[in-house]
Amino acid sequence: MSSQKRKSMDQETTQEKRVTIQESAAYQYVRNTLNLKEIDDSAAFGILGPLLEKSAGNGKSDPMSAEEAARLLSRPCLPDTTFAVVDIETTGGRPPQHRITELAAVKVRAGEVVDSCDFLVNPAREIPWNVVRLTGITDAMVADKPGLMEALPGFLDFIDGCVFVAHCANFDLHFLQYYAQEFLERDFSPPVLCTFELANRLLPRQKRFNLGELSASLGLPDTEAGRHRALSDAQTTAQILLRFMQMCRLLGLESLESLLEFQQPDEGVPPPMAEGVRLDPAKIESLPRDRGVFRLYDKDEKLVFAGKANDIRRAVRDMFYPKNRSAGRFALRLKGVRRVEAKSLRSELAMNVEAFRAMRKASLINGNLSVAGGGFLRLSAGGARPGVSFVSRLARDGARYYGPFRKKAQLADLLEAICAAFPLPCEAPEGNRDAKKRGGFRGGRKPPRLPDSEYPELLESLRGILEGRLAKEDEGMFSLLKRAWGEEVLSPGKLRRHIARLHHLVKMYALSGPSVERRRLIIVEPGQTREERYCYFIRDGLLAHEISFERDDPPVRALEEKINEIFLSEDFEQAKASPEDFDEAAVFAGWMRRELMDGFMLNLEGPAPPARVMEALTGALDDPQAAGTTITL
Repeated sequence: MSSQKRKSMDQETTQEKRVTIQESAAYQYVRNTLNLKEIDDSAAFGILGPLLEKSAGNGKSDPMSAEEAARLLSRPCLPDTTFAVVDIETTGGRPPQHRITELAAVKVRAGEVVDSCDFLVNPAREIPWNVVRLTGITDAMVADKPGLMEALPGFLDFIDGCVFVAHCANFDLHFLQYYAQEFLERDFSPPVLCTFELANRLLPRQKRFNLGELSASLGLPDTEAGRHRALSDAQTTAQILLRFMQMCRLLGLESLESLLEFQQPDEGVPPPMAEGVRLDPAKIESLPRDRGVFRLYDKDEKLVFAGKANDIRRAVRDMFYPKNRSAGRFALRLKGVRRVEAKSLRSELAMNVEAFRAMRKASLINGNLSVAGGGFLRLSAGGARPGVSFVSRLARDGARYYGPFRKKAQLADLLEAICAAFPLPCEAPEGNRDAKKRGGFRGGRKPPRLPDSEYPELLESLRGILEGRLAKEDEGMFSLLKRAWGEEVLSPGKLRRHIARLHHLVKMYALSGPSVERRRLIIVEPGQTREERYCYFIRDGLLAHEISFERDDPPVRALEEKINEIFLSEDFEQAKASPEDFDEAAVFAGWMRRELMDGFMLNLEGPAPPARVMEALTGALDDPQAAGTTITL
């Protein structure tokens, strides 16, 4: 039989099965019961077809009868269990540097919504403009609302004892667990049901599972006007949950345990261990499922490979159980590995720093060792390379460095905007043709040749924009640029548009702030445990000293001595920096650009007395609300 004929027969069989299901009384009964009458036939079959096929697949050849469907749907699923459908709005994607702005929960029991609560929360920080645009929650709306420490206890009491339900539940749960632990010393570990995961299992033909499209596909009323507000989204999720619970009844899921197990993704047949690997599989399975660093050693205790991961066990398992040909080829290089060492770290920065140090010592090069991403923007008023250029590494040469950027394309965009607004010598990233092409002057326009004495003032204005000190409406800067360009070269209208674009890119790439080599910081981050703290002293952008201690027992005298020695003593001389030191500085700079703070940071702008610095340091250690903040002294 030809493949084409077989394919045609399969299509006919599939069509016959579809017609059989659609014409069955059970199909019509379930469609009416789930309120899917208003959606078109194709969409309804996309939801109910796979469901009824599964229902008939438990050793039965005949489709489900209407009587059986009625029996299964005659009463709600888990009538004695209360579900708390939760939604929160936040200032960003991860605690503690992002905070909760709105809390809402809808209680569902016995197939009905029985209670709800919602309230706004003052996050004690500015709400980013993109979040305001998304949620509609402004600083003015939360100005007189209670803070999270006041609002959270009552909210946790309201949902206490319930099954925690949310759409993409890990997001909401992580925020609540973090702040319950850090602000209230309260454990929050409820059973969790995720409507996103349930949608993946129950609706295999659905292509997208965001809340709006999912509710539309289920024929729920349009709630677009209240989208991205906590109560409205919680109410929509509650209605989705009620539909899903009925679907689960059709599959015979009648216990909470079976429901929680069903939502887990079907990962299929796991790949086999790579051929020739001598590492004991039990050693992989014993690794923690935490964020941290791992090291792989051979029989001679030589470090073969080092890496970092948010889930150490999964990352190592994927290396020795390769899922594709490329991973399989790399696994062949790990055949000599005998031992795995793992270190859990609660801080993104601590993980990045330790992983960078470990990777340098490993015999197999890790691609993540390139810490500068797309490189740095370099500004120099003199020397061999005056003007604006892009470099891949930091140096101590009197220039100012901004970055690192994640991609060279971002540098190219910024170079183009700088060249369009400022008549400065510009140099594109080496080895990047696209950046050189895009970094030229628009329309081939050449900047006027200026006396060398005029470049420092232009560079100072550019630094003001990059560091957020000059507004795009600054008339002094505009007059300076207009004189430098000359009206016959660049019209005032075009110049203002170029300045506005430059400001937009600076904001989009989060460049506002001092250049890397001007930073004087004390960074305090969590260590291996919640109580341990790693403290990093940064002077002139480079790591000058580090120390670890228990949060409740900081070495006050040692810290005060180091503060005085590193930041206040005129005799302090930092050792000559090596290329590795500059690469490590790039790790710190990249971390600051990405806003991944798990502890807090002291920004020393001036010569503050050691006692004042220590007061701020110990005060922040005692205050859980200091996490995720920068304290400027």
